[in-house]
Amino acid sequence: MQISPSAQCLLKLVFTASSSREPVTRPRLERQSGLSSRTLNRALEELEQCGLLDLPRLRLTLAGLAVAVAHGARSRAQARTAARHVRRPSAQNVVSAPIALFSRREAPRAVA
Repeated sequence: MQISPSAQCLLKLVFTASSSREPVTRPRLERQSGLSSRTLNRALEELEQCGLLDLPRLRLTLAGLAVAVAHGARSRAQARTAARHVRRPSAQNVVSAPIALFSRREAPRAVA
């Protein structure tokens, strides 16, 4: 299934907006996507024709949810969780090396 780039962007945006507390509306989608109202309407109609969006309710269908996730859409909660994991170094990334206690000019000594 091929959809236009604006429809793909809108698909991800509807997925993300659906997980927020604010209702999904056309003006909100227009503001967040940066698309003109004409382009937004064409993209919404394209998604509806593909069976990915319930246009009167501005909700993704089950197929729409699957396609959005396949295209990399993430809810805000998933994005926050992923950002937390990025900030924390994992145990696998930690290098276990001795701490350099002496300068390079000084001869190494045994430290207990």
